[in-house]
Formats: sequence, C-alpha cells, structure tokens
Amino acid sequence: MNVFDYTAFEDSMSEPEISQMLDEFYDHSRMGFAYQPWSQYGPRLFSGKYLNVALEPNGLAVRRTINSPATGKDQKIVKIFAFGGSTTFGSGVPDAHTWPSYLSQILNDRARNENLDIRVEVTNYGRVGFYPTQELHLLLDILRTGQRPELIIFLEGVNIGRDDDTPNLTPSYHRIINEAQLGSDRQWQSLPMVRLAGAIAARSEPKATPDADRPDTRVQTEQLVERFQQFRSSVLAISDLYGTQPVFFLQPDGHYNYPDHLYGSGKSPSSPRARAQKKEFYAGFPKDSGFVDLTGLFAEWGDRKAIMDAAHYTPNFSKFVAQKIADRINLAELKPVKQEKVIATGIPRKQYP
Repeated sequence: MNVFDYTAFEDSMSEPEISQMLDEFYDHSRMGFAYQPWSQYGPRLFSGKYLNVALEPNGLAVRRTINSPATGKDQKIVKIFAFGGSTTFGSGVPDAHTWPSYLSQILNDRARNENLDIRVEVTNYGRVGFYPTQELHLLLDILRTGQRPELIIFLEGVNIGRDDDTPNLTPSYHRIINEAQLGSDRQWQSLPMVRLAGAIAARSEPKATPDADRPDTRVQTEQLVERFQQFRSSVLAISDLYGTQPVFFLQPDGHYNYPDHLYGSGKSPSSPRARAQKKEFYAGFPKDSGFVDLTGLFAEWGDRKAIMDAAHYTPNFSKFVAQKIADRINLAELKPVKQEKVIATGIPRKQYP
C-alpha cells in the first residue's frame, strides 16, 4: 500500500502547506501529459504556489528551478541540464525543494565562496516515468533546438523502461495511431462482406504462439545493464559532438534498499521479488561502468525518513542528494561551450491543448 507520509517532511513544511501543495500536484496530474515528439510525452504547463511548469525558449516544458539572480553583467553563465524521472522532476515537493533547485543553490554558494565570477543556471528536464532511452532522445531533441549546456547530469535507476526497451505509454500510442489511420474507414469495416473477408483472412493466417520469438518472457538483468551502458555510450558520443560534458549517477532507489520501517505504512510497497530483481540489477553494473553509485545514500543518511511515499525524495533528502552530486562537480574546470553560430534545426515547439 502506498501511503503519503507527512512526518517525512520533518520541519521543512507545515501540514497545511503540504496539503495545498498536494492539491496542486493532483490538479496537475488530472491534466495528463502533453505529447512530445521523439520522447513520447512531457509535462503540461502549470502555475501554482508550489508547482510550476513553464516553457523554455525552445518550446519545451520544464519544472521551475530556483536559480540565484545575476549579480553582475560580466558573470559567466554555467548552464547545467538535469535529467531523470519523477525524483528529478520533484514529484511531491515544491519547486524550491527539488534536487536541481538545491544543486543550483549549493553551486552558486560555492562560486561566491571561491570568488568565481560565474552564475550557475540549472534547468530541470526531469520527466515523470522517464527512463534512460527516453532521456537519450530528449537530450538530442534539446540540443537540436540550439541549447548548449556546459554540463548534463543524469540521475538513473528507479525507472528502467518496459521489457522491450520502450516507454511506458507505448501500448497507448499504438492504439492512438491505429485509430487515427482507421478513422474514416470504420464505416467500411461494418459492411458484412468486409467482415466476412476479414474473418476468412484471419483463419488462413498461422497462429502465433505466445513468446514464440523470446526464450524468456522477462527481460534479463544483463539486458537491462546493457540498456544503461549503451545509453551512456550514446550520450558520450552525442555530448562530444555538441561540445558538452555529461555525468551519470545511479540514484538512491526506494524500490531497492530503503528500510521497510521508514515507510509511512511500515513496510515496502515493492514485493520481495521486485526488490530482489533490483538488487540483481544494480549488482550487475561493472565497477568501471562510468556511473557514480549513489544507491548507498539511504544508509549514509541514517535511520531517518528520506522518502514520503513509495519512491520520491523528501525536501531534506533532496538537498542531501544534491550535495552528493555537487561534490562531483568542479566549477573551475567546466569549459564554456562555444555559442557562436549555433542554429536550431526548427522553430520553437508549439504547445497543443
């Protein structure tokens, strides 16, 4: 059972504030997703006190990140794009309490303390339900709109995609495409002769046996690890082409090793089998995988609530994750991306109702 745990917020928000925030998330969820080419979907625009989703100049929607205001005209802007699933988007926490917002705060404080004449701008491209293959397509899409960040951060692990390495809404899109193509032909399908011809054709076709082309109906651990490894290799190649730098993290995963007694219900919402599969998955990564392993952060956090529902980080734990990510970033060594002669491949995207 998935229980929302108010007590996990500790002193970061009052219960009335949490209730108002949850109302905003509920209203936003009722709007559903917006279609987005290549990566399938994205968040719809929303304006609230705690939850805000707005358009970037390229026409893509992003969760608001609280970035420090500019303090001087000559400051160099360091752009960082954050990718991941709902834990990056910040489901269940205000704009200011997502790990991308905390990361911006931490890095800008560091820049001031080290007298670096730079200002960090973090853009939150987290998407609810997204997994690495989707993010690969989203990254390429963003870069083709003319965006050139100095650093790209991927926080991965909770979402692994479907067994066939497709996004979660793929079956729904199959139905939508079929309906779009068959729309004007449906009247013909109702004619008796057309139905008879279809029935005869169906009888004459060989019957496919379930999973005839697959030796196992469940994706294997080595396939999942290979999925993540190929994702990283592809991002590295794309980043080299566009002159940006990526960094990859395996995230703290509430479906893997979060202590049962810290859940609001007192037990994990994931089955023992699902947890065992996640354990096998993370253990399958080689030491030289290129992913920074943050899956042990729950233990480092201590006997303290880090998740408020089934998987999403509390404000305080989000800040803790942001600090661990910031520890891997050397602002002085980030090379500015050359912006001259950057031309988008098309006009900014239109947001359809």
